[in-house]
Amino acid sequence: MAEKTKKAQIILKRQVVTKAIVTPKFKEFLKYELEENVKFYKNKLTDINARLNATPATDPASGQLHAEKQEADQYIQSEASQRSFIDDLEIDSQYSQGPVEGFVTVSTGDNLYEKLGGVEIIVKDGVITKISSSASQFDKVTTKA
Repeated sequence: MAEKTKKAQIILKRQVVTKAIVTPKFKEFLKYELEENVKFYKNKLTDINARLNATPATDPASGQLHAEKQEADQYIQSEASQRSFIDDLEIDSQYSQGPVEGFVTVSTGDNLYEKLGGVEIIVKDGVITKISSSASQFDKVTTKA
């Protein structure tokens, strides 16, 4: 009886692109997230101002606090433009929510480029409607027509 040899395996992290189909519920969710983030930055700004008042201007921490204050101010000031962006999203269009990390098991003999690239998840109101993968960039570049 021949002994079966086990292939070496390893689990790797990869980026998976997530896109949402724009619906009224999704737009409502984005507005909620925006409101929560603005509340967070307003609270952070209050905290920063209190810390700035208690920190001498010559203290090195003062510069960091001013940078954090500027970041919080900019986010709060961008609320109207972000709200307008959300309002202008077209129903049934796709909105890129950015990458999430996923894991993939690779073994000896696997095409690494296929395993790590080109995976996309489409969601509608939080429910996955499609998972797809595309040809690896390596194959696109190296395959002759």
